[in-house]
Amino acid sequence: MAHINFISDLKEVITQKLSRLGHPPAPEEDIDTLLIRSLNLARRVPPIIEWTVKQSKELARKSLLPEIRLGLEQFIKKAESGQNLKPHLSKKSDDPDYKDLMFYDWGVFHFHLGTNSNPNHNEFVERTGELLFAIADSNTARMYLIDIHPHRFTNQKLLRIVKDNWPEILLPHTLNRAIELPYNWSDDDIGSLRKAGIDPILQISDGPVLVSMGGGITTAGNSRRNKMDAHIIKTDVRQLQESFTQPKDGEAAYFKSTYGKNWEDLKFKVKSFETPMEIEEMTTGEVVQFTDFSILLTKLLTKLEELRKEEDS
Repeated sequence: MAHINFISDLKEVITQKLSRLGHPPAPEEDIDTLLIRSLNLARRVPPIIEWTVKQSKELARKSLLPEIRLGLEQFIKKAESGQNLKPHLSKKSDDPDYKDLMFYDWGVFHFHLGTNSNPNHNEFVERTGELLFAIADSNTARMYLIDIHPHRFTNQKLLRIVKDNWPEILLPHTLNRAIELPYNWSDDDIGSLRKAGIDPILQISDGPVLVSMGGGITTAGNSRRNKMDAHIIKTDVRQLQESFTQPKDGEAAYFKSTYGKNWEDLKFKVKSFETPMEIEEMTTGEVVQFTDFSILLTKLLTKLEELRKEEDS
């Protein structure tokens, strides 16, 4: 049998990516933990694209302090012109272990609206008491600006505004057969449930019954979506490894005739998991390429590389 351990190769690649971002993993961290931390780091930063920005009616007519109004205008210009929005995020967005429970539950970003650099952290804008809450759909390149209000991450008014302005956003997360809940959680209840790793099912006043729009929270307080996607990525890599474990007549014959190598003497290592994926046979230097592998892994590695370039700039 050829020598193959693609899971170990993946762990090595993710370790390198996190280390270059200033977050070297502990030696005992397994591949699941590494992937979850990497996905957590990557997903909390909107991609750098030209967003189509949509404001809610409530936000458009809201009376704002002049400095907050200016900060909002500058933010919109940055989003529409494809500039980096990371400076407007929490300073904790650089931490792969930071648990953004609102984002895990509702899929809602919160942005600071400072107009100058933070004197203590130049990579971020000045912090503001008023935050902009928004949903960013990278699949459609649409950013929905919901409302601006003080730090309060369980405000169900945000869901009501989404329903009144863009009800289509809620459709995939609506329990159609649920007509009415016997009891609806308060904002304070939501905060307590999130901290306990429980996804609160909510009903908007005179509206639908909703499950978590952000995928939900695990009992460990992590993103359920990140945990599921980490499992999918690992499964994809294992399936590829299994396909390589069994000798294929064509490949075995090629290495035998070209290099005089028996299949069981070969050692394969993933040189790059990014598209095109490259697998090198270490004793001969022969490289095999794949153009269609794991979309989730490709997106993750691309995002981590984008974050690294932002750090270097």
